[in-house]
Amino acid sequence: MTPSVTLLMAIHCHQPVGNFGFVFEEAYAKSYDPFLRVLERHPEVRLSLHYSGCLLDWLLTHRPEFLDRIQHLVTRGQVELLASGYYEPILPLLPEADRQGQIAQMRAALKNHFRTDAKGLWLTERVWEPELPASLSRAGIRYTTVDTNQFAGAKAGLPSALQVQDEVFWDLLGSYMTEYAGFSVRVFPASKRLRYWMPFQRVEQTLDFLRRLKREQPVAITFADDGEKFGFWPKTHHWVYDEGWLDQFFSALERERSWLSTTTFQAYVETVPADGSVYLPCGSYEEMLEWSGGYFRNFFTKYPEANALYQKMLGISRTLTELRASPLQVPRSKHQTKRQGNETGRRPLAAKRREVILRQAKQALYTGQCNCAYWHGVFGGLYLAHLRRAVYAHLIAAEQLANQASGATASVTVLDADGDGREEIRLKTSAMSVLVDPAEGGAITEWSLYGPRVNLLDTLSRRYEPYHEKLKANPQPAAVSPGGVTPASIHDTLGVKEENLASHLVYDDHRRSAWLDYALQQRPTLQEVVTSTWGERRLWSSGPFAWTREPRRARASTSLNVTLVRAMDGGRIRKNLRVFTEQATLECCYELERVRVPVVGLEFNVALRDERYLAVAQEHSQTTAFVLEEPSTGVSLTLSLEPAAALFHFPIETVSESEEGLERTYQGLCIMCVWALNGARSWRGTARWTIESP
Repeated sequence: MTPSVTLLMAIHCHQPVGNFGFVFEEAYAKSYDPFLRVLERHPEVRLSLHYSGCLLDWLLTHRPEFLDRIQHLVTRGQVELLASGYYEPILPLLPEADRQGQIAQMRAALKNHFRTDAKGLWLTERVWEPELPASLSRAGIRYTTVDTNQFAGAKAGLPSALQVQDEVFWDLLGSYMTEYAGFSVRVFPASKRLRYWMPFQRVEQTLDFLRRLKREQPVAITFADDGEKFGFWPKTHHWVYDEGWLDQFFSALERERSWLSTTTFQAYVETVPADGSVYLPCGSYEEMLEWSGGYFRNFFTKYPEANALYQKMLGISRTLTELRASPLQVPRSKHQTKRQGNETGRRPLAAKRREVILRQAKQALYTGQCNCAYWHGVFGGLYLAHLRRAVYAHLIAAEQLANQASGATASVTVLDADGDGREEIRLKTSAMSVLVDPAEGGAITEWSLYGPRVNLLDTLSRRYEPYHEKLKANPQPAAVSPGGVTPASIHDTLGVKEENLASHLVYDDHRRSAWLDYALQQRPTLQEVVTSTWGERRLWSSGPFAWTREPRRARASTSLNVTLVRAMDGGRIRKNLRVFTEQATLECCYELERVRVPVVGLEFNVALRDERYLAVAQEHSQTTAFVLEEPSTGVSLTLSLEPAAALFHFPIETVSESEEGLERTYQGLCIMCVWALNGARSWRGTARWTIESP
């Protein structure tokens, strides 16, 4: 007798680029290894597994025997391995060439390690956009899973017999074809009910629901979710393994084989036709839509820091595409002849080296496309400085390699770097890349060092998040399991990782970038600077600057110079940025001409961690020099001020949600330089940054 209900399961395991080694180790010990051990004891249970390329790389280095165990399960037909973008990117965010490259690299790795030709795909964060079928089909992908809520708009056109509605959940059974421009893929709707119940409810509750699905004709339901919830999410390891939930669940699946079967997506697609056709709008799972305001790309509006990361990635991708399309230019000296022998000795060698560099750049770009640092939900994501730094490191490496491939030297380039339709200015030397935004008050929004591969301005502003309301209402919430028996899902809990966390809820009124200038009625207090409550002291708000490139002078070969000017009250503000080409120095000169201002302030936010400045805010008078060091990267910054200034500094710390509760995270150090002008109508101050790095 053919079982009337088929349960299709996709288990996704991933750790992001840049995550700490101990996190990989703990996830392996609490989830990846024990899950596989239970599965190995239940050979009749079939499912699909996905391991991101980042995790595969770690497993290959640290737990190669684990890959052998997966290979055994694949060989005996118990497990299907799903592809994805290798470094777990959000596929719709990538240019088409990168989508193809990422998927191809993953499929090649699966074939190399496990001798399997993956036709199915784990869709990262289940972020769907309508043109994806064309990309997936071109990449050799035939099917994927998306969440049931994404089918809601098409309810009327879907088979009513395959829809299951109750007071809480709506489920859609089966699978459906969708297409774009004639390219088709098959999509499986993944149940939110099962995602919330497994493993957080007792096994019998899930079985009772599956029994309700029995029809005269066979039906299938899909479960697709993170493997980390089986042991690595808070309080789940004891329940799933010590209390035996997973073993009980797999035993029940084997016991109920008369009416309930499990299989892989690949086997199902080969034997069962789709249940209809559907067209899906942009979407993701319901929680992601809530976090993003309905559409994933809204993260780039809410968080300009995420947009800066994203636009840098796109810019590097475009550059590499252009370099691959352009022929290699080999200068010929006036002494060379056109004889074939004179050029063949140089051109192939140069072309080969360039090709190697471009391959390395592409790999660095792909690594920098890992999704986790680009957004924020229940996990730290964008708020985790070490994840952002890792992504920036790979993007900076790709940019440096692209510079080498193009033969680029020191340059000043005008471009729309953040996609807002307005011009920014990028100054590049062999040591650094500096981005200035005239429309945003002439602020410096990126300052990347090629040697240590660090963006010194990779800070994150302190912003309001909706979950802060729960913390304000209950400063010491605790994660409580429903009924006190089964573990609570991370979607249903709110814990805190330290006492008095609510006292750290401070919100900024501006992006924490650098070379922000202020005209003030009077000198602010240290507390006002820390809490960002001195806005009423400002004489005017920030505004756009016009800019010019300084004419070439004798010193032009030793520095790049950009001047920004803003008219103000019959006078003007003048900001001159000078980047030295032969030494790692950045000079910011600020001038007021015929403008009477009682107090001037210049703000710099630096994403380095110096243990001397993490505990408390401090104030220094008549400061001419300030040193900031980060031993882990070997980067040291010396700020020289002329004339001497009052200097305030404090750690920028955000309060954000993580899987283990709300936590405080260091984002960078704010350095505020303040001068009293004592009635002067013209004034000039200079902040010079000198860098020492490996």
